[in-house]
Amino acid sequence: MTTASPHETGVDDLDERRLQVLADQVAGVRWQVALTAVVIAAVAWSSAPPGVVIAWVAAVLVSRELRSAALVRMAADRDTPIAERLRATVRWNFVIGACYGLASVFMVWMDTTLDAVLTMILVSLGAGGVSVSATVIRAYIAYAAPMFVPIALVWVFAGPWLGWAVAALVLLFFGVQMRFARGNLATFEQSFRIRLENEALARHLAAERTELERARDAAVQANREKSRFLAAASHDLRQPLQALTLNSGELARLPLQAEARAMAHDIGASVEQLRSTLDALLDISKLDAGVVVANPVRVRLDVLLDRVAASFRAAAAARGLVLRTDCPAGTCVVTDPDLLRRMLANLIDNAIKFTRSGRVEIAATIDRNQVDVSVRDSGPGIAPEHHRLIFEDLVRLPARDGEAPQGHGLGLGIVRRAAALLGLQIRLDSAPDQGATFRWRMPLAKAEPLPAATSRTAGLAGRRVLVLDDDSMVRGAYANALAHIGAQALPAATVAEALPQALLADAAVVDWRLAEDGDGFDAIEQLRHRHPDLPVVMVTADTGPDIADAARDHGVPLLRKPVDIQMLEDALSAALSRKLAPGEPKPTAGAQSR
Repeated sequence: MTTASPHETGVDDLDERRLQVLADQVAGVRWQVALTAVVIAAVAWSSAPPGVVIAWVAAVLVSRELRSAALVRMAADRDTPIAERLRATVRWNFVIGACYGLASVFMVWMDTTLDAVLTMILVSLGAGGVSVSATVIRAYIAYAAPMFVPIALVWVFAGPWLGWAVAALVLLFFGVQMRFARGNLATFEQSFRIRLENEALARHLAAERTELERARDAAVQANREKSRFLAAASHDLRQPLQALTLNSGELARLPLQAEARAMAHDIGASVEQLRSTLDALLDISKLDAGVVVANPVRVRLDVLLDRVAASFRAAAAARGLVLRTDCPAGTCVVTDPDLLRRMLANLIDNAIKFTRSGRVEIAATIDRNQVDVSVRDSGPGIAPEHHRLIFEDLVRLPARDGEAPQGHGLGLGIVRRAAALLGLQIRLDSAPDQGATFRWRMPLAKAEPLPAATSRTAGLAGRRVLVLDDDSMVRGAYANALAHIGAQALPAATVAEALPQALLADAAVVDWRLAEDGDGFDAIEQLRHRHPDLPVVMVTADTGPDIADAARDHGVPLLRKPVDIQMLEDALSAALSRKLAPGEPKPTAGAQSR
């Protein structure tokens, strides 16, 4: 069995298209042909025998209908070779052309004026055939020649110079129409080839689009799997990190020799660096996975700036830097506080790492209905050509003095993603030896009254704290850390162990994921059933947003592991203070977790 070449297939497609166009054009001029035949009959009726005229009209109409039906049938017939069907088309066109050409016989009986009218009509019919039959040039010739040639011959015999002149004009006009037909055919063939090329291009683009969609889906799936893996791994990674954080903090406080104290300090610094890197990786994973959405609320900007800066004062002091905030009291904005906090924390952390001496300033100024926020440092500065580069992941610019680059190269990538979710435009003003200033603008919200001064939070000295965590290493670390600040830990691995101690506890620390008891919210409900006023702080290594929502529903503060003793002490003290405050609403034990 032989297979046609692509070239042969293309030629066959072109011929099929020629035949189809011709069939469609012929079917569309049925009433025009009938009207023309009636006009010619009217011109010849008073001169030629009526029987001849009627016979001619019948022949034209019958041949026209037969040709139209034959062309429609041949266009749909794909079993007969196209070359044979094209030859049949030429024959049918010759039949209808010959029928029209027989009208020149009427000129035998008509005068010169009517001869001229008939000639004009027949020449117009021949010219109209260009638009109908030009896709098959031989079919056009077979249609037009039987009209033009008989008319020219009749005029040659009609008279010496006038007849010859008209005959010459008719033949010249026939030649012009042939050129038009060939031009139309060339245009048709070119447009057909362009259409084939466009269809091939469309198929190619469709295939590429399908491939791109497949690649996109694979990338999205890979990103989701990465996010699921990091979310699952975060718990296992944060559990030992929690114990390391608490134990390294206690180790540094023990009366050790200078060498051991230095080692304890290095361990604490390494744990903090590990925690920072893990937090950055998980933040990027959540931001890229689309699980983080902006939840704008009214925020006291001055309070938020002070709290974020407070968490970095120790790090700044260790490097001999001045960390200062400047924001008008009561300044309010509408934003997502968690995302804004991430932005500020990463910018401040970045500024402290790269600044050897001087200061880091976080400032907010009000300009009409806008707030300009900036984080400025006195560090080495950034060259203009690197301004866009530093916001990419894992980019760490080398120090100009040859030192190894600082940080993990993820902080400003988090800033870029968080700013995009908040709809903020981060601008960087920096040059070598001139420090760096990151700034953005936020809409100003209506100021709210300053809160009244509150009493000091309750201390933990002498308090008994129930610690519910299924990891013995973490429970031991809690016990050591709480003992250092004068509190007594009541450790429990399960809810069954925790319930008898609930009435003895002043406060409780509960892990969210408990191997034998489900999630920590169920445990909190059981503890509050036993001790309704028990202040509870939940600690978790998981990072899903649903946990934070459920913690709000249960009225408990939520801390993300790893938690150092200062964070834990602040959260427990605040929880105890809320219990002691008069008129403070108590959390409901019946709230359901999401």
